[in-house]
Amino acid sequence: MALADRLLDVFREPLALSHGDVFVTASIGMAHMSSRSSSTPEDLLRHADTAMYRAKDAGRNCVALYDESMHERVSHRLAVETALYRALDREELRLFYQPILDLDTGDVEGFEALMRWQRGDGTIVSPAEFIPIAEDTGTINAIGAWALLEALIQLRTWIDDGVCSSIATMSVNVSPRQLADSGFPAMVAEALTRSSVSPHQLWLEVTEGIMIAEPELALATLRRLRSLGVRVALDDFGTGYSSLSLLQRFPLQRIKIDRAFVHGVADNPNDRSLVRTIVAMGRSLGLDIVAEGVETVQQMQVLSDLGCKKAQGYLISHPVPAEAMRSTVAGLERLGSFPGLRPTPSGRPTTVS
Repeated sequence: MALADRLLDVFREPLALSHGDVFVTASIGMAHMSSRSSSTPEDLLRHADTAMYRAKDAGRNCVALYDESMHERVSHRLAVETALYRALDREELRLFYQPILDLDTGDVEGFEALMRWQRGDGTIVSPAEFIPIAEDTGTINAIGAWALLEALIQLRTWIDDGVCSSIATMSVNVSPRQLADSGFPAMVAEALTRSSVSPHQLWLEVTEGIMIAEPELALATLRRLRSLGVRVALDDFGTGYSSLSLLQRFPLQRIKIDRAFVHGVADNPNDRSLVRTIVAMGRSLGLDIVAEGVETVQQMQVLSDLGCKKAQGYLISHPVPAEAMRSTVAGLERLGSFPGLRPTPSGRPTTVS
């Protein structure tokens, strides 16, 4: 450990190069022969390598000492990673859809496509687990291309079958790796053509990560997408940097208020103030606003009072498979508006006690 700490200290000093100072960080993994499974030099090196990746996962620029639990985690990740490569071919991936409700009219204005993975043995793998792996390995590009086309074809089918309005929209999540792919806009254009869906009916949801890490690349890609007529939403707004410069600089048309703020909007004055500020800011910039994770009538009441016009969450509907959407939309239409919300003469719901 003392040697590892000395190595980290060395890297804390910048490297002086001809074009300026460069800072380099080190992720260090260690293993020792006293480990029961480190019986050979090859084992020792492999375990040190495993610990090094654990140091990277822990935030980089630190030291990790190998233990048996790391081997279990690495083995599990490798198994998931290997299975993920064939998940598409085996048709194990599936899209579920969550309606987005217009609080002014009570109508379903669109849907968000959400990916699910059920392996051949029946095991459900959480998106929180396999999406980062797909991002790391690059399989997200193929998976994302499939999801986009699948979602758009489904929207076209629902429109043709009268399940939803002819102007309903589809929201699809896009990863930083997809945005970094120069061929991504062309792939989006092809999916729109093949599905016969109008570009303005597609919302691509992005997170602010790539806008911070690769701002020029993100700006160029988003501008190309906007030139197609596609609209762009900033997902999970409020949980990261959420800089005003993002809203000013990048071609965004929607912000989605993260569920972390929606959860406390009914009983936490700080969350309510933040949501009020986000809504007011978004409206002043001409942005569409959607609240995520709405689970109670009280949350919906407060959001409506604050001027948020669209919402999604378990109160409205859980994500459902495509074949269940007809009955889901019909049930929402029969409801008209949620208890505690009633339309005003202008058509906008208001809260009643």
